[in-house]
Amino acid sequence: MKKIKVGVIGVGNMGKNHARVYSEIADLVAISDTNELLGKNVAGKYNAAFYPDYKKMLQGKKIEAISVVVPTYLHKEVVLECLKNSIHTLVEKPIAHNLFDARKMLGWIDKYQTTLMVGHIERFNPAVVKLKKIIDQGRLGKIINLLAIRVGISPPNIHASDVALDLGIHDVDVFNYLLGKFPDRKKVIKTKLFSRSSADASTLLLEYGSITGMIQTNWVTPIKIRKLFVSGVEGYAELDYIQQKIILHDKILHAKFDGSYYQLISLADVPKKEIFISKKEPLKEELKFFLRNRENLNLSNASDAIEALKIVF
Repeated sequence: MKKIKVGVIGVGNMGKNHARVYSEIADLVAISDTNELLGKNVAGKYNAAFYPDYKKMLQGKKIEAISVVVPTYLHKEVVLECLKNSIHTLVEKPIAHNLFDARKMLGWIDKYQTTLMVGHIERFNPAVVKLKKIIDQGRLGKIINLLAIRVGISPPNIHASDVALDLGIHDVDVFNYLLGKFPDRKKVIKTKLFSRSSADASTLLLEYGSITGMIQTNWVTPIKIRKLFVSGVEGYAELDYIQQKIILHDKILHAKFDGSYYQLISLADVPKKEIFISKKEPLKEELKFFLRNRENLNLSNASDAIEALKIVF
């Protein structure tokens, strides 16, 4: 079967992984980056053409699909050129640097009749996919609350970035995906602990009707944690994004509680089991999905991406 011709614009920390995955699942024909040394190294590794000017790359190569992995403030400008050239595009999250740009980009999907997908990668984490099925099947019962912790010393290279926009938006999108709706109310608390230019710690409080969600994120905690906890009236789930693991706890109370301390202690020993998950690389799953569905304009998750962007501001 003929492989799809793809390209990557921006091969920094995340972009080089797009290039690696595309080299495995498609025909990676072109790479562009303003850092000529870096771009040539990555292009040479995968036998792809290198262009210091991405506009010339878009015009010079017959590219069928492309990843845009440049600093967020450049998303609007670069995505516009890709769509103008009728190239189906995946842009890394967040969709844009502000809501005005994001809404403009959403309108371009219909204008140019070209797909725009936003790379909210955690939706393709096998553990998140499995948890979605568990919730939809009612195994946790009515959901009460969600708690996400995404912390660790790993600040971005772009000083103007914001921890809620860079990290917290992952869990905002996961909450929306798992619950199948957007929050009615929000409160975002941002703190500048060590950074003078942008928040390096934040807490997001979200209300989905009677369901509450909290997201804790920072670039300060000396240990990297990527976890999600979901409480329901019939069970409790613990998800580890990195390990792609889910621990499921069954309903706690099976008998009338008499109020004694010893019965309360005994309730801590509840049935639990690890859910089997076939581990996969989320980025590879995401890019495979993008390429399979690249010609389907309904593929676009730009509207969901805009809702997530609204919340973190």
